[in-house]
Amino acid sequence: MQRIVIRAIGKVPQGWQRQGVAEYLERLTPFSAINVIELPEGHDGTAKPDLVRTQQTEAISLLKSIPEDSFVIAVDETGTTFSSTSFADHLAEWSTGGKTLVFILGGSWGLDERVRARANFILSFGKLTFPHALARIILLEQLYRAAMIQSGKTYHK
Repeated sequence: MQRIVIRAIGKVPQGWQRQGVAEYLERLTPFSAINVIELPEGHDGTAKPDLVRTQQTEAISLLKSIPEDSFVIAVDETGTTFSSTSFADHLAEWSTGGKTLVFILGGSWGLDERVRARANFILSFGKLTFPHALARIILLEQLYRAAMIQSGKTYHK
């Protein structure tokens, strides 16, 4: 069973987004020990925060308490895109030896360079920009799809 941690800036609002997260977490339970850690945004709610300071504050939270032997995947627009099948193959490879997979989802102002430097891999969902709650749902759905691919189930078409 894979161990997965998702460290994400911000909370998922109530409603359909929270339901989507809950749905995929429930679906993943038989395949992965998964833990989602929501971290506070690095600004004080201001509409025009100091970008660098916000990213630095969030980086400290995101990188705190990550075990050294984890495989860290930062989700960022600068990363590599995969097909679902290729993503499933990489997940299997990355978790070899029982490594915990730690996914990092930054805040709305992006990731600090220290997060990218700590990451073992940078993953992109493509050139499109998504609200962070939706990015979390997309990540969870792709983790579930990968679990289905790895177990030979018919969910993946």
